[in-house]
Amino acid sequence: MSIYCRNVIENEGGSVDRVMRGHDGFGLVSLTAFQLRERQQTNHPDPIPGEPAHAVACDPKTDGNRKFFARAALWVIPPNT
Repeated sequence: MSIYCRNVIENEGGSVDRVMRGHDGFGLVSLTAFQLRERQQTNHPDPIPGEPAHAVACDPKTDGNRKFFARAALWVIPPNT
């Protein structure tokens, strides 16, 4: 699961809006590192060209984990429909 580290974006003086470039019709939600760890998800930096804040959340996304993430997630940028 791709994730973006908000602290990296903000430490660079950036805005979370930048992660939505090229993703028209999608939205952005927020989960905390604690919430990921609570569900036994490890996360690792995985910078991609032009986006040093990119990371990945690893480990199985069981039905229980997916439901937890769906309930816990907070909209940052809702999808534009």
